[in-house]
Amino acid sequence: RNGINAEYGVIRSCATDNRQSIIDASIKMGFLSGYESEIMLDAHCEAIKVVGEPFATEEPYDFVEKAAYKRVGQLLEVFAKHRITAPPEESYALNRKLSGAFLLCNKLNAVIPCKPLFDTVYDHKMSHGD
Repeated sequence: RNGINAEYGVIRSCATDNRQSIIDASIKMGFLSGYESEIMLDAHCEAIKVVGEPFATEEPYDFVEKAAYKRVGQLLEVFAKHRITAPPEESYALNRKLSGAFLLCNKLNAVIPCKPLFDTVYDHKMSHGD
């Protein structure tokens, strides 16, 4: 449950474009050790912001126009060279689901108002704790 709440916190940080909150939550979740180089922190924050982009605007998000998966893919070389800790094992399933959802939305030419949906789920999770 704490991991899920932290993930919601990371997405909320993305939506508010708060770099330090992204880093702090990522360290808490085990994605970062706290000893990363600036280039790794920049790449990590950029990747997280790209993933959080659909949740940062009230406007419908165009998954084809934004091509988030391509932008994150461009950062993989930095991760390969500069990552000093592996992501938490439990994050792999979530990452696969999320990347699959982004790719599916891209293939379907989806335009979805993601932020209002996220806000509803986030508010429910924070107020009910389930």
